[in-house]
Amino acid sequence: MRFGLLIIALCGLVVLSGCILAANPALNLSKNIALDATSEDSRFHDDNLHTRGETGPILEDEKDEASQMESDKFTEAVLKWRQPQTIQQVVVRAEEGQMEFFSVQYMNDAEEWVTIKEVRDNLRPVYKFTLRDPIVTTKLRLKVPRRWDSRRVTGQKRSTRGETGAPSAQEYKKIQEIEIYYALPPDPMEAAATTATE
Repeated sequence: MRFGLLIIALCGLVVLSGCILAANPALNLSKNIALDATSEDSRFHDDNLHTRGETGPILEDEKDEASQMESDKFTEAVLKWRQPQTIQQVVVRAEEGQMEFFSVQYMNDAEEWVTIKEVRDNLRPVYKFTLRDPIVTTKLRLKVPRRWDSRRVTGQKRSTRGETGAPSAQEYKKIQEIEIYYALPPDPMEAAATTATE
């Protein structure tokens, strides 16, 4: 009796999830707008997975203590555009362990960095996320800590990667590609075809 109820509940859950997933159409994404950006190292947005760009030191205009502490603890990869860009999906490609921890930030109108995504314990070579509401900005950056407790250790303890002091070459993380997309409006011909079949 219990087994039969469990099977019926699972079937209902599968049917319900199928209805929900079918109700959310896939996004129609733009071309990769990171190709049009400028940066300190263009190899991480050159549409070539065989080249690897590196994060660099944080270069702040301010000389206050908080800015200095941030530049001592983090490196960055910044993409800049002349005209404001709409951003809805970000894809980061890197070798396993290079981008285990990072923040995705954009610069708002007040010239402040706003965090839109904190990534922790990422061991995937491709990290992708889509924002529910798009943002408009002229600058996007990946802020990567110079030091973190890694999950990539096979022993009992987590190991600390990176060191304190001035950044060494090993503290600059290698990024294969940063891809940025925005959602395009639905194609009217495609939308008409789906409503005609329903």
